[in-house]
Amino acid sequence: MNNNEDIVVYPKLGKLVFFSVIFVLLGIAITYFGLTEDDGSMAIVAIGVLCTIFFGFGLIYFISRLVNKRPSLIVNDEGITDQSSYIQAGVIKWEDIKEIKLYSMMNQRMIGIILYHPENFMSKQSGFKKLLMRANQGLVDTPINIAESSLPISLDELYMIILNKWELSTREASASLED
Repeated sequence: MNNNEDIVVYPKLGKLVFFSVIFVLLGIAITYFGLTEDDGSMAIVAIGVLCTIFFGFGLIYFISRLVNKRPSLIVNDEGITDQSSYIQAGVIKWEDIKEIKLYSMMNQRMIGIILYHPENFMSKQSGFKKLLMRANQGLVDTPINIAESSLPISLDELYMIILNKWELSTREASASLED
């Protein structure tokens, strides 16, 4: 099958790094405030520490993505290679995809991918990543989600590219079965 060239999308991480730095600093400030107040609450300290740790890991991840310039997504004749987030799906073959949908959750637009056999896909994932993917699937019924926030391309445009390639792949696979 040859339905045009590969679509390669690199990450747009500048804003994410900036906001991660802001939230790490905010977490440090909250922790400091909780520790220095006379009636300082351990709950405030805990919130500050959690904020610092969570966004600190995000900051490390985003900086590593800036240094390592691998693509977030590759869409080609074989399928989609998703490396757009920490819970990147890797290679998803067109024939494994049951449905592709565009949706929003908490003001974040995403492309969701539903698989014919999600358990086969999940069994190939590592422990923590598998746990996060199951949590995603429980929230939005799709184990694979591509968020708009880190992509330099319009989500609508990317959705149409993916949908067109998937539909063409499905038609060509059906035609080859009829031969």
